[in-house]
Amino acid sequence: MRSLISLRSERQPLSLPIIVAQMAVRRAIRPFLSATCFVVAVKLQSLDDFEAYLAATRDLLDPFYAVSENGDRPVSVDCAKAISQSGWGLVQRFRNTNRAVLFYSDETQISAELGMVLDQRIVLHPPEPKLWMAAARELSLPMTAEEASYLATQSLHDIHAAMRRGRPISRVVRQMQSRTQPTRESEPPPRPENAKTRLEHLAGYGEAKVWGMQLAEDLRLWQQGEIEWRDVDRGVVLCGPPGCGKTTYALALANSCRVNFISESAAAWQAKGHLGDMLKAMRGAFKRAQDERPAILFLDEFDSFGDRRTNQNDPHHDYKRQVINGLLECLDPAGGREGVVVVAATNDADRIDPALLRPGRLEKVVEIPLPDEEARRAIIEYHLPGHELGDLTEFVRQSEGWTGADIEKLARDARRLARKSGRAVIRATDVTDAMPPSVPFTEEERFRLAVHEIGHAVVGHVLRPEALVKVWIRSGKSSKAAYGNLGETQFQDLIPYMGKACHFRDQIAILLAGMAAERVILGDHSTGAGGDAKGDLGLANDTATMMERSLGFGDDLLMDMGYGQRPWENMRRQDRQLQGTVRQRLDTELARATEILAERRVQVEALARLLSERQELSAAEIRHALDGEKTS
Repeated sequence: MRSLISLRSERQPLSLPIIVAQMAVRRAIRPFLSATCFVVAVKLQSLDDFEAYLAATRDLLDPFYAVSENGDRPVSVDCAKAISQSGWGLVQRFRNTNRAVLFYSDETQISAELGMVLDQRIVLHPPEPKLWMAAARELSLPMTAEEASYLATQSLHDIHAAMRRGRPISRVVRQMQSRTQPTRESEPPPRPENAKTRLEHLAGYGEAKVWGMQLAEDLRLWQQGEIEWRDVDRGVVLCGPPGCGKTTYALALANSCRVNFISESAAAWQAKGHLGDMLKAMRGAFKRAQDERPAILFLDEFDSFGDRRTNQNDPHHDYKRQVINGLLECLDPAGGREGVVVVAATNDADRIDPALLRPGRLEKVVEIPLPDEEARRAIIEYHLPGHELGDLTEFVRQSEGWTGADIEKLARDARRLARKSGRAVIRATDVTDAMPPSVPFTEEERFRLAVHEIGHAVVGHVLRPEALVKVWIRSGKSSKAAYGNLGETQFQDLIPYMGKACHFRDQIAILLAGMAAERVILGDHSTGAGGDAKGDLGLANDTATMMERSLGFGDDLLMDMGYGQRPWENMRRQDRQLQGTVRQRLDTELARATEILAERRVQVEALARLLSERQELSAAEIRHALDGEKTS
């Protein structure tokens, strides 16, 4: 038996926000509290309050946070993104841990290997006013319902900072509210309907915003009796990268539609217990939406329900099948679900069972793209209303590839910088100063990057001259995060709707042209083409695989769509003959791209030097450099 050594001589008294955090955590992980061994991940809205939840959970699971003589902790509470081990190191970390809770705010903070260790992922909803009232009673602190409602809208970190021994709650609330009063400059006007953000106020949602505004109009007409429910869309799947604002969209949509908003997820239902409990929670959520109709029922992380077609030999496949069958019944019940629109959110629509997407259920998959220049400007102005931000050119240039969540965080940082300067009004310099510092590329790095992108552009112009739009590169890279691409060659659609084999061969040649250009001009290629499933090499491999096995452009007409998250890669792994034919296609198109570039070596090098200097070239400039010499 291992003997344990306490890290604390006695249990420390808990403050009000820590008690509230502990109540919220206890409710979230209640099914596991009676278990002797578990590893669960708890999702927070943000990691700003991580320290409060850390202290609360450690006290909940082991008030003394003991360690063994060997340095092992039977109880471990940490931030998921701090788990850097992989492979055997990850196994060893949790080998002697009985109970572990990891906090995260984004799915990208949990690696694939760490995900295999987890028993459950649980969404933690912010503490509501009733928890603040209960915690106040536990500490014998007088608190009104209005004070509890206000504290429920604030961060635990800020409340903890405002708490002092002997300071009554009323004083804490006044102290926090006083932060918003102007000090040296006049206070900017408040954002209209700040607590009721509407879809009309949001930017960067593209087709999703168009669909949402049409839904709002249809629901209005339905409520007025001018159209029947059969003329209203039943639901939609929002698909986009983490942080693109899917949850914000759903809430704003409900406000624009003037209907009730109910938020649920597979993780929240699964946390209720075994299969029967999960199905009961699922049906209860749909019943609640039906009782509160008209309503929008938001289902987060929708791909976690899975696809019944995949991993059919998995021992848990029957569990997944029954869950999806139950969800199908809820989405398309015999009596219909008049007055309830379901909005689901996912990062990967390919992992969703097709039966869930049939008409009458979730009828449409809408992509939420990363915001373009105009949208990024509108988003930062939305989060900083009433401020004279002035010239935002530098922000727009440096924020290429940012999500709406990234920009919201930047606005928060800009407000913090203004407060430190004693100003209530935010300037454009606060925005740029709050951005992660950029490390400039060396002249050699910038030229290599330019050579790579010009390779794509030149081969693209030769093979599909009407498709090239422009090419650009960055002057440097963020020192804190890899936001967006370091460069991009933009094309209109390279493959027409009725694409032929030649179109796909051209696409592979264009994808491999960056690597080919580096070899022709610089003698070897860098890592720029590989290392990412959505990079040049990954897309070229997948395109060649589709030609061979799915599109009928191979040696036979056998067809296979693959399985799993990476279907084309899985197909190649299991078929040596396919590996050979794909390799042959790639070699052929690489040789073709190399020949095109070698014949135009002088123009390629000149264009690369020009791009390295100017960072952006239009299709017309590239066309003039390549075709001008032919006509002169």
